[in-house]
Formats: sequence, C-alpha cells, structure tokens
Amino acid sequence: MLSREIFLHNLEVNKEDKERLEKFLKSKGLFIHNKIKSKIEAFANNDEKIKYTQIASTYRYDKRIRLILYKYISYYEEYLRSILLDNFDNNLNQVFWIKQIQEKLEVNIQLERILEDLSFRCLIDQIKKLPESIKSKLFLYQKHLNKNLNSVIVLRNAVMHNKFLLFYLGFGVCYLNKKPSGSTLRHNIYNLASFLPYDVAKSFINDIQGCQNDRNDSNDTKWDLPEQFLIDLNT
Repeated sequence: MLSREIFLHNLEVNKEDKERLEKFLKSKGLFIHNKIKSKIEAFANNDEKIKYTQIASTYRYDKRIRLILYKYISYYEEYLRSILLDNFDNNLNQVFWIKQIQEKLEVNIQLERILEDLSFRCLIDQIKKLPESIKSKLFLYQKHLNKNLNSVIVLRNAVMHNKFLLFYLGFGVCYLNKKPSGSTLRHNIYNLASFLPYDVAKSFINDIQGCQNDRNDSNDTKWDLPEQFLIDLNT
C-alpha cells in the first residue's frame, strides 16, 4: 500500500505550497500524485529531487487539456446532430437509419428528440451509414474513416470519465493525413481536429497550445511544467 512517507521522500516542497499539497492530496488522492511523481522521476537524475511545483503543474496541464477537449467534443456532437436534422428532418423515410433511430421513428418520435437522447457511439454509427454524397462533403480525408471515428469515441469516453490523459494508454489508433499515425494523446488531438470545420479546428489547436502557458495567479503553485510532458502541435 502506498504511504505518504514514500510519496514525500525526495520531494521538494516550499513553505508556501505545504498547505496546498495537503489540500490536494486529500481532494485528488495520493495515487495520482505519486503516479505523476514517478513519471517525472523517470526523466530525472538519481540524486535529483522532484519538485512539487512540477507535479502540480502537470496535474493542472492535464486538466486544462481535458476541459478543452470536453468543449470541442461537445461541439462536434452538436455539429453531427445538426447535419442529420438539416438533411433529413423533413425526409425521414431513409434506408440507412440505425436500429436505435428507426424504431423510434416508427412510433412517431421526433428526430430532434431522438438525437438528443442518442448516445455518442450511436451517433457516430449513424454518421458512418450516411450516403457517400454527404460523407464526401463532411470528411475530406476518408481513408480509415471508420477507424478514426472509432478513435474519437474512445477519446470522448476518456475525457468524460476524467482519465488522466497525459499518461493514458487506452487511446485508439489514428490514421492521420500528412502526419505520422499512432495512438498517443497528440495523435488523437490531431484526429479530432480533422473532423471539425476549419475555423473551429484552428481554434481548437490554438486552445490546446495555450494550455502550456503560465496562467497562474498569486494563490497558485508556481507554474513549472516538465518539458517532457508538453504536447507541441506546431511540429
């Protein structure tokens, strides 16, 4: 069992941060703090102390990214619903409806209400079944389309379940156009951006980039983000 003594060993905490450390150990837990510390230790020299400022900044950085992703995934979900409503609300007799939609249409439930209650996974399943004439306008890069959409589902679930994203290993593989493919958080950020309208995608990338900036006030622990955890989307 992990103990406070093990966590505090070789940890540098200044006087101003001791009260903050106790507060966040209580609210966020010892486990996640020690996990961050262990990741930082992997890049440190054997005799080098780990700074609490590094741990606090890494936690805050991850949370900032999670909040940005929540915002744009929510936008994307609303965007997909609008596509279905704009194209088919006045023309409901379609052969491509998934079961979850077709069954409710048959009992005269409005499409708008159906989509409001539809899970994100089912919404993505419905988008996959759209006619090519619509998908060709929605998705400029259609190679590996279904796999990339599935990866958005996995990313969305990780965000909604408050996974610690910087160290999460369960992301789906993203097959990116003009960039190396893979399953890291960085790959998944690029993948989500590829499904957003151009101006929205640009704002999304800028917002993610902005998460690394020092925005702390005088009551916060000093911003001290280890460069190894930085997600640089300019390369």
